[in-house]
Amino acid sequence: MKAHRFGLVVCASLSLSSFVLSGCGADVPNAPDNSSEAIVRGKDEKKLPQVVAVRVNRFNGAWELCTGTYFAKRVVVTAAHCVRGDAIPGQTFVYYGDDYLNDVNSLPTIPPPGQPSKWARVETFAAHPDYDASINYPDLAIIHLDRELPFDPIPLLRDPVTDADKKGEIVGWGGSKALTADITQVEGAGIKRSAKVKILGAPTDADFHPDDPNPGILDPTIQPKLLKTNGMAPSANTCAGDSGGPLLVERKGKTFLAGVGFWTGLFCEDYAIFTRIDPFLAYFDDAVVRAGKAPIVPRLECIEPQAGGSFLAHFGYRNDNALTVNIPYGKQNLFAKDTAGARPSDFKPGDYAFDFSVPFTNGTELSWKLAPPCGTSTTVIANASSPVCDPANPTFLCAKTCDAQFAAVCADPNASRPDCMTQCVANTTVLGEYGCGAEWNTYIGCIAALPPAAENWACSSPGFPPQPAFPACDPELTAVFNCLYYPTAP
Repeated sequence: MKAHRFGLVVCASLSLSSFVLSGCGADVPNAPDNSSEAIVRGKDEKKLPQVVAVRVNRFNGAWELCTGTYFAKRVVVTAAHCVRGDAIPGQTFVYYGDDYLNDVNSLPTIPPPGQPSKWARVETFAAHPDYDASINYPDLAIIHLDRELPFDPIPLLRDPVTDADKKGEIVGWGGSKALTADITQVEGAGIKRSAKVKILGAPTDADFHPDDPNPGILDPTIQPKLLKTNGMAPSANTCAGDSGGPLLVERKGKTFLAGVGFWTGLFCEDYAIFTRIDPFLAYFDDAVVRAGKAPIVPRLECIEPQAGGSFLAHFGYRNDNALTVNIPYGKQNLFAKDTAGARPSDFKPGDYAFDFSVPFTNGTELSWKLAPPCGTSTTVIANASSPVCDPANPTFLCAKTCDAQFAAVCADPNASRPDCMTQCVANTTVLGEYGCGAEWNTYIGCIAALPPAAENWACSSPGFPPQPAFPACDPELTAVFNCLYYPTAP
């Protein structure tokens, strides 16, 4: 039997009788009777809004449903196997309402931050850096959101679970019944349910089953960092769609997150396995730091001479956080000569080379002071003595190109400008090595000169910057391909 971590993967169409873990079916099934037993043998849950649904839309038309826990402002933890490399950029969502099966129909459009919503958009997600899918460990991932959720987070249990913690609570958005042993098909998913469970401590070698292979469970260094709960009937158990969901414990009347679920038994029966929180406190603490407490550093890239002796100063920044940080115009984001308001007030995560430009005349000095909520205040200066942009610099050339792409009227706002820059610079380097740098530079120069009108751009790929529409820049692109594949003999 194949390994069955219990994220729920669904194709664009599903059969009306079941959700599908892998493979395709037809539309989202009707919601089951709310009185039905689930998680498996659980009950509907209404008191823990911090346990959220994680929805991942994928390029192949499939989508995945998992569970997560809101443990810090703008931060959710889920299972590593739930975050996807093939996710459409900007189309991973967290749901914190009470009618997922109805509200999911509004996707991919959700209200912007600051407006009433049952959804948050995921800005960034990342599996634990040591995650090894072959042993399912450590099956943890951090999600950073585009907004704070309207309730307090559930705190982490910073101490080990002990023999005194005999009972816990499991919560999830997964199925209430498995229809196949490998849980590739389940029913009842999309409704949040919970149940009390018995905590059995760390798993042992005896918990490994050849027909249900989870090789990490045999590693004596991994076993103590996992927790097992009793899922044998009539006890409740996790199922497909509950991946990333919490094991909660109570200490002195307060609820804590003690584990993150990633594995369950055949037919969603017998047992569930959770990754403990306490061995990974540094990992969780780093995620909290990168939720707005990490540095944001502005910089001057270079100045570009203009006609008549004036200049254009190009600025960028690096945001070491994993989410957007708002620094409004004023004393914390002060740039008196930026009269056009070109500088950002929402600083997105990542490195933004050549993010904006401000003109100035010879004899004038520009000063941009940025004081992020956490970190050091930095002032950058531009004047006629500042470094001049190198027209042959790949980053400068690509900045002009990406600026044009993102200025297109049909550009996807969820596309990543840093990714555009990275890809463009990489292409410039590779094509230069192949002796086609001049042709490539001519091509991206053509892109940089394209007006933003829709007829100039092809914008059919969500999550990516637009490309020139036929016939714009086709002769220049043909020259690149001819150079690569039909080079002139020396």
